[in-house]
Amino acid sequence: MGGTGQIGAQILSALLATKAFNITAISRSESDASFPPGVTVKKGDYTSDSFFVDVLRDQDVLIIALAFQSPPELQSRMIAAAAKANVPFIFPNEYGSDNGHPIIRDNIPINASKTRYRDQIEQLNKSSWIGVVNNPWYDYSLPGGFFGIDIKNRSATLYDNGLTKFNTTTRTTVGLAVAKLLSLPISSSDNSPSLSQYANDFVYISSFHTSQREILTSVQKATNTTDKDWKITQSSAQGYLDESMEKLQQGDFMGMVGILYGHHFKEGLGGDYSSTRPIANGVLGLPKEDLDETTKEIVGV
Repeated sequence: MGGTGQIGAQILSALLATKAFNITAISRSESDASFPPGVTVKKGDYTSDSFFVDVLRDQDVLIIALAFQSPPELQSRMIAAAAKANVPFIFPNEYGSDNGHPIIRDNIPINASKTRYRDQIEQLNKSSWIGVVNNPWYDYSLPGGFFGIDIKNRSATLYDNGLTKFNTTTRTTVGLAVAKLLSLPISSSDNSPSLSQYANDFVYISSFHTSQREILTSVQKATNTTDKDWKITQSSAQGYLDESMEKLQQGDFMGMVGILYGHHFKEGLGGDYSSTRPIANGVLGLPKEDLDETTKEIVGV
């Protein structure tokens, strides 16, 4: 469910492109969301557990891609329904930073809240979860200014000199990775890649292993500018984290955003997972992406 949002639409598009899956989208009765040809749409009452169970019966996988504004209990009820329907695999609403890293998992509120769903799946013991880790989406974060780079106003704030390496992934690649995962055999007897090897575990993917400074340089290439054309400010990543926490405590949601990105701008807090985790790009046959070409597309020049 969630086939029309930031990441759900990308997953749905990639699954349809394979022409190998029977896809069912779950939608509210009152929703006017439209879905592409080839998708079976089941509309119903989201307060009805029996509706979810009926839709999920005989399904092999439940992919959950909900907006962060969705009620927390909705994902929990979907998981419970999947267990009653004996769905073998669930992709919970991950698609973000590395929740296998204790600092990321426990210190970023939006990440800490995801633990309960993985635990629930394991406790029900009817399904296995597979969590996709991709870090902040590159093609969302850059134009949104969340990497500290304001393209329109030619200003940038580099935290800890902007040299801290972190992973980031495009939304298209996230969608393709899910389709590639589901195209793997369920199991294998010769140690070749299979879906089961990721059961109750995270899958790590990455478009770019980069830094703020490298991203800024890429933007400058795309805009034919140099540092002289930009207002560049140096700041402390820890100071940014402290300031963001204070904002969050005062009820400012942008504090949550700052905490998330600040953990990727500070060395040792878990944003650089490709240095310690197995990256599945090769196993899944994901295409190699070029930072400058992708940046140029985003900048629109």
